[in-house]
Amino acid sequence: MTLKIKVSDYGFDDDCVITGEPEEVIEKFRAHMEEEHGIDYTKEAVIQMIQNRGHSLDSIKK
Repeated sequence: MTLKIKVSDYGFDDDCVITGEPEEVIEKFRAHMEEEHGIDYTKEAVIQMIQNRGHSLDSIKK
């Protein structure tokens, strides 16, 4: 399954869009947030954020 997230959907003024397999997207999102915004999110926090945007846990963890 391909997952696509926009950083702007998470409250940031940022045009970054990350697309790929869920595990890849989670890691790229974490890296982007730390490098560009100085925030070190845990994997679990990112999964929760994605779930809050309407994705099921099953679709994220496959």
